[in-house]
Amino acid sequence: MADIKVRNLDPRIADILRTRAKQRGISMEEEIRRTLAASVTADMEAFARRAAALRAATADQELDPELDSVRIIREQRDAWG
Repeated sequence: MADIKVRNLDPRIADILRTRAKQRGISMEEEIRRTLAASVTADMEAFARRAAALRAATADQELDPELDSVRIIREQRDAWG
């Protein structure tokens, strides 16, 4: 487990976290852990949804041989001798 110290936290944010923790019957530290975990999880899930949508949108597209980067790089490299 990592230890993190947060400096210069806006007092209003600290008050909100303290109030939420008290309402849930948990420590402020636990509230902060849960809040951070929920934020990171939401970001990862949003990224996964966007990636899945892009895969679905491009699944039926045929590759254009003119845009094949491997072929282009090989041709340019071989042209140099």
